Amino acid sequence: MSRLLFELWRHDLVKDSFIEVHYKRDNGVYGILFKVFLIGAVVIFTFVLNIVPILLGYNIIYFTGLISFGLYYLVYVLIKRQNIIYEIEMSNDIFDVARIIGDKKREELASFSIKECEFIGPTDSDRFIEDSGKAEFSLNVTDQRKITPCSEVWYAFVEQNGLKYIVAFVFKDEMYQVFRRYNPRKVAPYNPSI
Repeated sequence: MSRLLFELWRHDLVKDSFIEVHYKRDNGVYGILFKVFLIGAVVIFTFVLNIVPILLGYNIIYFTGLISFGLYYLVYVLIKRQNIIYEIEMSNDIFDVARIIGDKKREELASFSIKECEFIGPTDSDRFIEDSGKAEFSLNVTDQRKITPCSEVWYAFVEQNGLKYIVAFVFKDEMYQVFRRYNPRKVAPYNPSI
């Protein structure tokens, strides 16, 4: 019986883990104003571009129409680039962070082992301020533009190839078991609220 319990326990320890989380960045008032300004400016400009030559007696609507189409496409691309999605993938002890711009372009931002982390914990802890001072830069992988110190936003303080940095992310309960499995001494205590 004890052999069977040992095998079940060992199977749980070596079980692979995979967690994938996406966060869409909130552009807030800035994003709305940017879109309104771009659309308004291009509508006014293309109206003037197409009407003025006709009023002056020039029939170059084909040429100005092509320019107008190009401007509308440019505005479409600029607005689409405002859609930013951050992706976190945890595959066993590997923590990957990527940014997806406009639903097309993918940029890898960071990749590290959870075992390399100096500390993993909430941003509202006292240690966050101290670690922020030591870090050379911070990656904010949340839906907000700024890192908001609270118990729902956690951070990983990483030293990799002599470079110290912080990755702030929205914490999910299933992440805690993975953090504890691969770096138990450097993870903050966590009691899920039931």
